Amino acid sequence: HPSFLAALGVLPGDMVDRETMRRTVHRTLDQWDWGQTWGWDFPMMAMTAARLGEPDVAVRCLMMDVQRNSYTLNGHCNQRKFLAGYLPGNGGLLSALAMMTAGWEGGPRDAPGFPKDGKWRVKSEGLRPLL
Repeated sequence: HPSFLAALGVLPGDMVDRETMRRTVHRTLDQWDWGQTWGWDFPMMAMTAARLGEPDVAVRCLMMDVQRNSYTLNGHCNQRKFLAGYLPGNGGLLSALAMMTAGWEGGPRDAPGFPKDGKWRVKSEGLRPLL
């Protein structure tokens, strides 16, 4: 897992150097062995990219076309044939989308995890900002 990215993403990253984390996100995206990931890795990276103000990268993380970032017809994260369901991937996806939509405490609140290029119309109700 590229779990070092969670310090700014899943967590608020109060003591994280944002430029170092930005470089780390981009290097991870360029060089990570995606065959060795699990479903929650992609939403975790998306949350980090969103907090860095890189919504295009956040969406890229959620849309990566790799087997470990796919879902079966019943909605379960498609990890391995021996797993009937992998719920951390599902929960991670829902958490990332909520955060990308409602924002986070002390940050922007108007769908900050989605590009403002006119291609996205994000609607939600009842979501609260992440910590």
